[in-house]
Amino acid sequence: MFNNLTKKQKIIYIAVAIVIVAAITVGAIFAFKSINSNSNSNKVTPTAETATSLKDQGVAAEKTNSTDEAKRLFQEAKQQYEAIGDTNGVVDMNAKLYLIEHQYTPSP
Repeated sequence: MFNNLTKKQKIIYIAVAIVIVAAITVGAIFAFKSINSNSNSNKVTPTAETATSLKDQGVAAEKTNSTDEAKRLFQEAKQQYEAIGDTNGVVDMNAKLYLIEHQYTPSP
C-alpha cells in the first residue's frame, strides 16, 4: 500500500500521524488534569461570597445568643477574608470577635 506513494505523500501521511498522536496525547493530559482537579473539589476555595455567608451565619448565631457558634463562624470568615486579601473583612471580623470576648454587662 505504501510502496506506490510518492515521497510527498509519505511525508503527508507521517505528518498526519504525528498530529493524531499529539492530539491523543494532549487529550489524555487534559483528561488526567480534569480528573485530578475534580478529586480536589472537596476543598473550600476562599471567596468573598463564602466569607460573607460565614459572617452572616455568625451574626444570626449571635442574635440567638449562641456566642460560641458565632465566634467559630467569625473566625472562619476571618480566615476566608485573609485568604482573599480583604483587609476590611479581616478588620470587621476582628471587631466582632473582640465584641464577643468583651461583652458589656451592666453592674446592678
